[in-house]
Amino acid sequence: MKARQLRTRIIAYFVGVSLFISVLFGFVCFLFAYTIEDHLFNFLLKDEASYVTEQLAAGNQPVPRLEFIKYLENETLLPDFIKNSLSEEPRAKEFAAADGKHYHMVRMEQGLLLAEVSEHLVVRKIKVGMLNFLLVALAVVLVVAVILAYLSLAMAKKLLKPLDKLVDIVAEAPVEKLPQNFSKQFVNDEIGEFAQTLEQALDRIRHFIDREQAFTRDASHELRTPIAVTQGALTLLNQSELTSKQQQLVNRAMSAQAQMAQNVETLLALAREETITQKEVKLLPIVENCILQQAEQIAEKDIEITIEVPASATMAIGESALNLLLSNLIGNAFVHIQTGQVCVRFKAGVLSIEDTGPGIPKEIRSQLFDSGIKGVRSEGLGMGLSIVHRLCQRLDITLDYDTSEAGTQFMITCPSLCS
Repeated sequence: MKARQLRTRIIAYFVGVSLFISVLFGFVCFLFAYTIEDHLFNFLLKDEASYVTEQLAAGNQPVPRLEFIKYLENETLLPDFIKNSLSEEPRAKEFAAADGKHYHMVRMEQGLLLAEVSEHLVVRKIKVGMLNFLLVALAVVLVVAVILAYLSLAMAKKLLKPLDKLVDIVAEAPVEKLPQNFSKQFVNDEIGEFAQTLEQALDRIRHFIDREQAFTRDASHELRTPIAVTQGALTLLNQSELTSKQQQLVNRAMSAQAQMAQNVETLLALAREETITQKEVKLLPIVENCILQQAEQIAEKDIEITIEVPASATMAIGESALNLLLSNLIGNAFVHIQTGQVCVRFKAGVLSIEDTGPGIPKEIRSQLFDSGIKGVRSEGLGMGLSIVHRLCQRLDITLDYDTSEAGTQFMITCPSLCS
């Protein structure tokens, strides 16, 4: 948010609060004035009622002392509009006529008193003056509120100037180099303490980044070297005279070694935020290869595997990334099912891996894609789905799942799919 926007909002808050309080105060003043006036008329009527009652007791013709009050022997002598009002509201004591006249009434044991108080309504006569006074007072209050808002802003700006400086230090720091040793320039107050805490946190982040960069650099070298050596040895071994059993084992080793090389490249690219190649690849060969690589996990299980992927189906993910995704998802399906079916299906642009296993436990569903999260019966490390999720986020691939006691289904949707 820009400083000008913040200043405008603060002034608006001050003015809004002042306006609300002023309007409320004005309303209360008018309400108080009208209430006092009504109580005054009621008090005068009660006093006159006592006087008229004494006259009646003495056998005299009752004559009220105040000219605007009249004695009526019964309600039939009341004006018609008052009788109509009493028929709707029998307990009414105050009446307003259509011609602007105003009446107050009080009942006695014998008869009643009716006061026409229109000429004595003080509040009605001075309400315009009261309103003008309140408007002037409101204007003064609003001016004072604006002045106070500006003074508060000036004070806040002075107090928060070190915080603005701290924000500039962090915002202007290069992405590849976090700021260091900046907390000493701040006074030892709350902001200075915050600067020290922030500096310590940034130091920890910097050390963590350095360790991660060193690890990915070392892992890149140390993993690629033995993979290259293994590849060379397997290539030489494949060129030798081998029995059919040996040739079969060598082919499996070469396939696993190629998959490991692809996975290492993909995971290192994911860790380094490097560009991961995305191109159209045939789905069916990769699906079949992933199933064959995971076949040992279901050798002793009663599982039926179904592949419903057209031979022409393609997905714009890239072979290494797609191989890593399917290896984890198909491997999970094989591990968590003892008997039933596993189906890999491509339909309407969605690649799904479905199984008829027991489903994902409810207690881990909300954290399913977090690292280290796994079910009680799982013997893995709980890393596979986390890798799948991060890779899908990196490649802008939609990953959804649906699970119940009848089984689990993972669905992959790529922005660029064709079949």
